[in-house]
Amino acid sequence: FAGEVIDITAHDHLQSRRNNTIGSHYSKRFISYYYIINMRLVTAVIFIGHAAAFAPSANRSSLRPVTHLNSADEFVVGVLGDLHIDPRKMEDYETGKSHFMPIFEEAKEKHGNVAIVSLGDLGESKNCDHNPESDSELFAGTSMCHEMAAGFLGSMGVPYDVVGGNHDLEGLDEFETDKENLEVYLKAHGKETPQFCRQIAEKTLLVGMGSTLFREAKFTSHEVTIDQQQIDWFENLVSTHKAEDGWKIFVFSHAPPNGSGLRVLQENHVVNGCCWLNHSNEEQCQKFINLVREHRSIKAWFSGHFHLGQDYQDSITFPTIDPKDG
Repeated sequence: FAGEVIDITAHDHLQSRRNNTIGSHYSKRFISYYYIINMRLVTAVIFIGHAAAFAPSANRSSLRPVTHLNSADEFVVGVLGDLHIDPRKMEDYETGKSHFMPIFEEAKEKHGNVAIVSLGDLGESKNCDHNPESDSELFAGTSMCHEMAAGFLGSMGVPYDVVGGNHDLEGLDEFETDKENLEVYLKAHGKETPQFCRQIAEKTLLVGMGSTLFREAKFTSHEVTIDQQQIDWFENLVSTHKAEDGWKIFVFSHAPPNGSGLRVLQENHVVNGCCWLNHSNEEQCQKFINLVREHRSIKAWFSGHFHLGQDYQDSITFPTIDPKDG
């Protein structure tokens, strides 16, 4: 599974740097791209919780139901990077799944607060011999892709959620518009909106935002674009769930926010304008990291997109800004 995870962790904020990449992990197929967060008090292992009561002004359709909350301060969340599922190689994905299952089963028995978050790019962006009527159709973004991904993610026996990546609306032969493609993506994964918010433990939220453009992108189709509605929703959510009130928020997106300090691919994502969230819109591009600096309730930010790995120094970045400086 070609995966990557971007992770900005801690009780502080991300360092503002031009080079950006938070924790990534690449594997030839699906084996070993995962990130498990298992903490107490400030716990993270991706769980799809509930937040209907936690974002007063937010769109309730984006709020996901709670699972158990058998323990107030423990949870386990499995974070999956870019799966890029190839239907011809599902045995590799099953091997990767087998790595997760003992962890999930133990957590379910212990406290029950368990979930998965996929960071998007669910299908392989090539022809995978999946359509007998076409030897050129890309698998990524098709109905078959999303149905297969939903089946795989749902087969792990715990709730899952997903944020859309740059390849998830790439069903060009099947859909004429991004709107049509997005509707099929949302339906396949049981989502009402591209964003989600779940409660995983007491005053602890999992929050995700997904890309909504491909064909209609102003510049490169592979820019990960969070629309203004999601940005406004996110700003409202973090503004109404303050650290001083005890809230802890873990954020998920396909690409990282600019300023995260994660390593990037200069010759690929940077020069093509698809490196950071809303890369081509300077104001929006800076908005995400500014919200991180402003709101101390944001404890970590996970992303994929780069296919780099987790075995280098800046695959995970930590906040270094003094709280008094924002």
